[in-house]
Amino acid sequence: MPAYRSTQATVLTFTPEATWPVTGYRTTCPPGMLDLLEKAWDTRPGRRPRSGPDYLPTRSLRDLLTLIDPEITSVQTNPRDPAWLRSRTEVDPDLLLIALSAWASARVAPHMPDTDWYSQLEGAGQLEWIPEDLDLTRHDLHANGTANPPNHVFNLLPSLVAEHLTSSGLHLLGHHRDLRLGPTRADGRRALHLGAPETLTDEDGSAGASVDVLTFHLETVPGVPEVHLHVDLNMTRLATRPVEYIPRRGFSDPTAKVLLSAKQGFVHRRERPMLLQSGVTIRRRGESSTWTWEPGVAEILAHLTHHQPPSLDQLRTAPGDAAAQPFAAHLVHSTGMTYRFPEKDGTPPARSVHDHPVGHGYQPRDHMEVLAQVARQLAEKGLAPLAPTPKARTRAKSLLPLELPNAPTYEIEVWASSDRTWQGLQVAAAAKLGLTPFRSTATSAGFTGPLNLTLNRCNPQDLTAGLPRSTNPDKAARRAEYERSEAERAGRIVESFPRLAAPIACIVEMEGPAYFSRTRQRDPKKLFKKTLPALRRNVQCLRPITPANPNPSKAALAKRFADTDFATADIERAAAALNDALRQAGHLPKIAVPQGISGPFELTTVWLAPAGERMIVPILIRQHTHEGPTAQLMPTPGSPSEHPMPLTTLPEALTAGRGRLATRTSRAALAEFITGALALDSTADRLLLVRRARMSDREIWPWLQDGRIAFDQLVLPGVDMTDPAVTPAIRKPGDQPGLRIIRLRERSDRDAVPRSFGVTEEMVRAGEESEELIPVTKYGRFSGVVQIGERAFWGINPRSAQNQTALGVTKLDPAEPGNRTKTCSNPTSLEIVPAFLQAGDNPADWAMYTQAQRRLHAHTTIATTWPAIAHLAGLMEEYIL
Repeated sequence: MPAYRSTQATVLTFTPEATWPVTGYRTTCPPGMLDLLEKAWDTRPGRRPRSGPDYLPTRSLRDLLTLIDPEITSVQTNPRDPAWLRSRTEVDPDLLLIALSAWASARVAPHMPDTDWYSQLEGAGQLEWIPEDLDLTRHDLHANGTANPPNHVFNLLPSLVAEHLTSSGLHLLGHHRDLRLGPTRADGRRALHLGAPETLTDEDGSAGASVDVLTFHLETVPGVPEVHLHVDLNMTRLATRPVEYIPRRGFSDPTAKVLLSAKQGFVHRRERPMLLQSGVTIRRRGESSTWTWEPGVAEILAHLTHHQPPSLDQLRTAPGDAAAQPFAAHLVHSTGMTYRFPEKDGTPPARSVHDHPVGHGYQPRDHMEVLAQVARQLAEKGLAPLAPTPKARTRAKSLLPLELPNAPTYEIEVWASSDRTWQGLQVAAAAKLGLTPFRSTATSAGFTGPLNLTLNRCNPQDLTAGLPRSTNPDKAARRAEYERSEAERAGRIVESFPRLAAPIACIVEMEGPAYFSRTRQRDPKKLFKKTLPALRRNVQCLRPITPANPNPSKAALAKRFADTDFATADIERAAAALNDALRQAGHLPKIAVPQGISGPFELTTVWLAPAGERMIVPILIRQHTHEGPTAQLMPTPGSPSEHPMPLTTLPEALTAGRGRLATRTSRAALAEFITGALALDSTADRLLLVRRARMSDREIWPWLQDGRIAFDQLVLPGVDMTDPAVTPAIRKPGDQPGLRIIRLRERSDRDAVPRSFGVTEEMVRAGEESEELIPVTKYGRFSGVVQIGERAFWGINPRSAQNQTALGVTKLDPAEPGNRTKTCSNPTSLEIVPAFLQAGDNPADWAMYTQAQRRLHAHTTIATTWPAIAHLAGLMEEYIL
């Protein structure tokens, strides 16, 4: 394996001498048109009022306007924006009126079907086009040295890059790609599909389609003066067979994304080929379910297109056929979806459902091939890859010592109906946890070793069965039936399993959500998560382990766990359930002390967990060198007094509804709660890890924003830094001895953190018969910390042991379609910004300490997205129902 001492990020930046002039026009929506549209919108029945400016539903209008005229370069969500539309030329006013009238009919005022919107809008005002000359390479700097691009750069550059590549073409591994623009985004991001979707059927008969996708967007990094253009290689997987199960996300009905395309244009031939995004909502009612289009561009196009709009029935029953129509609808796959196998000659298949055959992720060489080819096409615009970044120089260790309690004792309840699952847990405890069994009965099993563990088996009987679905068409009546059935089941659970004296962990054998959907029942998992913590049982669910096949094939025998008839995957699942249960029982590593700290040390995080629409639960977790981890919730009117509690009791408090508050009305109290976490009156060494997402809102802690972090100059939460009349009080390290603050930003936060890969140069022979050596650049997976600014670092996790796809495999070669079935490991990057340190501290040492905590776990060997303390806080979200 080559040693990678530098990393290459999938990022482009402008060279110092670069220029990208853009000449065009901008306009805003005439006030007369807005008044007319807003009055109609205000009268729409069922419209949900907002606690602020109630903007028109312009998301679908943005998609429509970008579609109908290729000269339009950007559309803002707010039509009052002075640059609501930007265009290379003055757009045909008749074309805009057609689009606006169709949007008004379908989205603004469908309750006014007889209104002649074209005539009314035409008489309400005219668009005034103002010429402007822009240079996309020019930007200012914030006071802290961070790049400060104007809004038009964020809005225009990604789309113009995507359009430039569409015009100039792109070759990957020597193969030409037929590019197609993807949907527009309000934040300026733009996707580019690298060809048409390609279908794939694997050796098991699972079928699906996929297409490679590039996404371009701009990002800034605290203290870095250059703007970063991210080039993200992703994959969109699509359904080709009927969907059996679509998982629900959050608190609403299940939804699915749909990509719309038309080869000859939706409305006219002048359109540029591009994709639009819509969505469907799946409403399950008893034995049946219905699909309906979500409000958006699909319903508007139904009024405009010369094609027959896609059929939802066809999309549901034959998504492959729906994707082949002139007006095509592609059903986008998401994690958890399953599909039905087709019947052959009228006989059902051996298996009923399958997952998508295409594996996610790409190889380092794939990402670097895309970066190199895109950079080659954009070199004329002055864009070049970010220079390779060496490893950060640090004295801190990349792997912290895992210090666990000495021979602790734990009891775990196991609600297992099947003997097979009960036996599998015992095998996993002995073989995977390294414990020695000393007692085993039909209802109890004891183990000793690094820890003492007792498994107590309980029979849940039918308590873990699915809940009945209501067929009542009335929503209120249906909800009442659901509440009665849940109350009845909860009452039976409480009667059978009374409240314990102290919290323990409980493993519940339960079918997965796909099973309950298939059997037309409601998944009871949420009810268990809500009910059991009040009985002092923290819940860990485990799907049943199936009986062994009496006539296994050679392939099945090869997948068995050593010296057993259990599948290795089943024992791995059982071991993961045991480890997670032990975590919930309090089996956690002791806090690691950072480099240079000799006395007591405290690690703290504040996690803002979502709790439904516009509600959050702030969770404060502390770990101290001489104490167990504690948690604290924020006082609320329903619970005015909140004190630190053991982490094991936090699930009970969360399921009781404590700590919930409305984001908009409680920002001042929230800022005070976060300030309390800083322990401003303390002089002890302590570190606060704080996540950027949600926390850097202007009224919570604006100091955490990229352009406002002044290193080692702390401004407390709640201070409005945008008010020119306010001079914020600045605290320096000498004012707050012992305090450190590190801001964290994960890749899933708007893909703001790029992927980075190891890069090295090796000398190889020019040919088989040649002695000449030539340099060859090689790429691979890198782990560690790289420094990208004075106080900005990227922490990159190592590849997990579960994924060992060879680096030579590529998914970009169309001659090797079988490679697309493989799952590849992409690095999970974390942006680490030591924002407030003490005199003499080395920022790289603190960044490495934070990075090393991502592997400081007893319950998993896989490095997590977050450092251990923040990871524990994030896991508590499953109890906020």
